[in-house]
Amino acid sequence: MLYGRARLPLKWDFPSMDTNGETLPSPAPDAGKKRRGRPQAGPESHKQRIERLQDELRQAQAAQKMAEEKRAAMVGAAALRHARRNVEFARQLAAVLRAEVKAKADRAAIGDLLQEETPPSPPGQP
Repeated sequence: MLYGRARLPLKWDFPSMDTNGETLPSPAPDAGKKRRGRPQAGPESHKQRIERLQDELRQAQAAQKMAEEKRAAMVGAAALRHARRNVEFARQLAAVLRAEVKAKADRAAIGDLLQEETPPSPPGQP
């Protein structure tokens, strides 16, 4: 004998109502799920896709250029510090710079590194 409520799962299918007693539209079934990948407002045209990809390429190239400039600055700073402490390295660096740097303005900027004279040694070294 079964007294009281039946032990069956109950499912309430009452529609949601607003304050006026009108039913609200039901949400889309996957509204709570996040979609994977890039969000898209709608299908993009061939021209829009090309423009988007070109923009992404420009951004990637700009990031790569900044990384290369940062790397060159770090290597250059290390080379300059080493050239101040090591006379032989300073001579080798001057030879490399004379071979690689051709523009007069650039040579003027690094003129102190191109001199044939040996750089003054730091205090405390002979």
